[in-house]
Amino acid sequence: MRWGFVVASLFFVVFVSNEVIQAALLHQDKQTMTSRKNWIESLSVRHGELQLGGLDASLTRFTKREGIQVSIYNNDRQLIYSSTGEEKSELRQTVGYRPEDRSFLYIEPLKSDQQTVGYVKIKGPRSVIVGLGLIYCFFIATGVALLFYRDFLVRSYAIPVRFAARMAENLLEGSYNMIASDHVKRESVMRLNLAMNRISDTLHEINRSYARQQDSMSTLIENIGNGLIFIDGSGRINYVNQTFKEDFKTRAAHWELADYHQVIAYEEVREIIDKAFESKKKLVKQMQLTVHIERKHFDVSCAPILNKHKKVRGIVVVFHDITAIKKLENMRKDFVANVSHELKTPVTSLIGFTETLLDGAREDKELEKQFLQIMLHEGQRLQSLIMDLLELSKIEREHFAIQWAQVSLGDLLDNVLLIFKEKADAKNIKLVRIPGDKGVVAGDSFRIRQIMINLITNAIAYTPENGTVTLSIQENQQEAELVVSDTGMGIEKDQIPRIFERFYRVDKARSRDFGGTGLGLAIVKHLVEAHGGNIHVKSEPGKGSTFTITFKKKPVLDK
Repeated sequence: MRWGFVVASLFFVVFVSNEVIQAALLHQDKQTMTSRKNWIESLSVRHGELQLGGLDASLTRFTKREGIQVSIYNNDRQLIYSSTGEEKSELRQTVGYRPEDRSFLYIEPLKSDQQTVGYVKIKGPRSVIVGLGLIYCFFIATGVALLFYRDFLVRSYAIPVRFAARMAENLLEGSYNMIASDHVKRESVMRLNLAMNRISDTLHEINRSYARQQDSMSTLIENIGNGLIFIDGSGRINYVNQTFKEDFKTRAAHWELADYHQVIAYEEVREIIDKAFESKKKLVKQMQLTVHIERKHFDVSCAPILNKHKKVRGIVVVFHDITAIKKLENMRKDFVANVSHELKTPVTSLIGFTETLLDGAREDKELEKQFLQIMLHEGQRLQSLIMDLLELSKIEREHFAIQWAQVSLGDLLDNVLLIFKEKADAKNIKLVRIPGDKGVVAGDSFRIRQIMINLITNAIAYTPENGTVTLSIQENQQEAELVVSDTGMGIEKDQIPRIFERFYRVDKARSRDFGGTGLGLAIVKHLVEAHGGNIHVKSEPGKGSTFTITFKKKPVLDK
């Protein structure tokens, strides 16, 4: 279409030019004819009359020189002279200039003092420009050649520019796979291509660097170990990390772009965020929040993000779960209180009876013996407590090692039961050993013996007179179980998770009467875990308890 328009334009220019040239030639011919008529008039009109006498030769030479035909008529339009030898005739055409295809006809009156005295008719060839067609062809050919050259120039620059435009669009869309050629002849195009390639490489590297930073930041935020919420300056939540979702047991899918007042259920958290927005300062507060039915402790930190004009762009809220720390802190407090109490009782007794003896009770030998027996009992109790504390401390150490060997649980249990026969008979408690498997496992016989002694000791202690303690061994290809059941007082369901804590007592009065240290089950738990085993408790108040200990048949090398 572009080419058709250009060619049509060229022909239009040629047409207009031709018309202008023809008009100019016509005007020139008319002026020439007027000059010739005036010469003839000056020659033939004299004294107010048309006189041709003696003018034939001059007119003939004139017509031949000019290449024209001349006819002169009198005032009555009768022919009186013809350069072509035409016979007498009458002038019938009207006055005027009449151009024809290749010639013209010019008729004008001959005048003398504004009076017509005759007429002259001049006929001759029209003026032409030799080679005008060739000029037009040359003009058209030159125009077409210029058009080809222009198109060549346009292609030389337009194609690289269009390619650069497409390349720029791809760069905006994040695609960097287009490469501009650097093997071109034109320096300007080559410089453009090199510049576009450098821009592409630079943007690609910037994008990769940004992606790496985003990935690193995302990984850091997701694995930081604390719950995070990002709130923008308008109070809308932009991001919630995975740790927060896990800590608060929520998917938080509806939190994105929601106002924090509408989705954060904890009024205390909303208040500290409001204060952080107002004060533009970092705020930290320890909170106890209920997550479903579980109460958790958090250090909640709100850090405002300020722009250069000190306006709040957003808030980062960090939830540091300190529930385990709080639990350990409470356990430490309980441990200190229990240890203090457990040590205080025998020490107070020892000091009291010693002072009594020093004050004169030694004179009464019977009383002195009684006091010394009590002091010995309290000393043994204190020694037992200290030994259990040292043993528990040793077991809990990181480098505590099990001396692995093949141990028969059945044989070991039979030997341990001999120790408790007298104590069980004293309370009329039946020790029932159910026959069964040998239960050969990988373990430390000394430590497994400790486990059995502590469990059987507790079973006898918390079983009333005439009760029963049942013991059995069961095994399969991978593991073996030691089962200790009693018909004692039993344990409440909510107390079962705590019975392995240090100094925890289900029945404090009975425990003290029994004289235990409160560390036996804590020692059992740590020794079982050191063997890579498990301990399971089933109990019902008033009916008794069952402790099931599982041991592996192969050593647990990472323990």
